[in-house]
Amino acid sequence: MDIVILAATYCMHMKPFSLLIIAGATLAVSCQQSGTSTDHTNDSTRTQGDTATTASTGPLATGLQCFMQVIGKDTAFLHLEAASDSISGQLEYRRYEKDSNKGDIKGSVQGNIISVQYHFMSEGMMSTRQEVFKLDGERLYAGLPASFNNQGEPVFEKDPANIKFDTVPFVKVPCP
Repeated sequence: MDIVILAATYCMHMKPFSLLIIAGATLAVSCQQSGTSTDHTNDSTRTQGDTATTASTGPLATGLQCFMQVIGKDTAFLHLEAASDSISGQLEYRRYEKDSNKGDIKGSVQGNIISVQYHFMSEGMMSTRQEVFKLDGERLYAGLPASFNNQGEPVFEKDPANIKFDTVPFVKVPCP
């Protein structure tokens, strides 16, 4: 706290740019969690472009769950209704200055891998494509297709352990 008061007093006599630097440093120091650390080196799943390990980090809770992913000015929303090993819900991609799409999902859960068919409207046309997600705690990672078929639809590895996943997760958020 004394550091913040000292920094604020010092900043009254400095240029605005210096004020921003000190404010950022103060914020960074104050946001650190003291006495806690999380070591994920023994997690059963890896997320940043690694392949999936199908050992579950815990089952997907039943009921309605909502997730959101933000990449720059692009946002995606995923609303899941889980019941046993089946999934249904809605998925929406809002792309900045690009065509967005929104539709329904239906599929299954095996371990921490969710595989769904996504039926959506984009550019005035109905389309269907497969989507794969990996559950890691309160985060979902979208699967990256191994290739695309002749119709431009994504094709995923048959073995979930070989699927690579996006590095930016969908994070759990309160449902509207």
